[in-house]
Amino acid sequence: MTDDLRRDVDDPTGRPAAEAAEGSAAEATLEADASLPAGLDQLPEDPVEALGIVLETLRQTEERANQAHQSHLRALADLDNYRKRMRREQATVASQAAARTVSSLLAVLDSFDAALVLDTGSEKDQSVLSGMRATYDLLLGTLQSQGLEIIPAAGDVFSPDLHQPINAPPPGDGEVIVSNEVRRGYRLEGRLLRPALVEVTRENEAE
Repeated sequence: MTDDLRRDVDDPTGRPAAEAAEGSAAEATLEADASLPAGLDQLPEDPVEALGIVLETLRQTEERANQAHQSHLRALADLDNYRKRMRREQATVASQAAARTVSSLLAVLDSFDAALVLDTGSEKDQSVLSGMRATYDLLLGTLQSQGLEIIPAAGDVFSPDLHQPINAPPPGDGEVIVSNEVRRGYRLEGRLLRPALVEVTRENEAE
């Protein structure tokens, strides 16, 4: 073979074509062996024994994959629980802050309640009272839009969870009812903020 023909069949690295082909085959075999799971790179010649090794390797691979999947699911569940816990904690903090703010304004509502029941004679006093009532209605409406509720009192059945009595009911068998509201009680989003201060009597006494 001439030098020109020999150069034509040589690969770009300068190796003869046959040598280059053998090198490529060896590299492909090494790459394939490197990608095989442990235990499959050197299988025995016995087909039954080889099949057993392949099946066991497959079982172990599936088990590892399942463990990884379960770990992934647990991580997702932990993350979801963390997010829920953070939302609950944030809601609790916001609710507590709102309760403190509204509680600090109850004294203002009490002052309005006391002022709005006063008798006024002059036109000027009536004008002042009208302005106070408008301010009171605005303040109370704003707080109610945030969840503030007025606890029913006068005429309702006495509830120790909602009413704080300032007197003992008269003796008897009648149901204890609220005869007069001394100071309003409030709830915030269903939770007791302050019980109503009340006078109580028996149902038969009220009649």
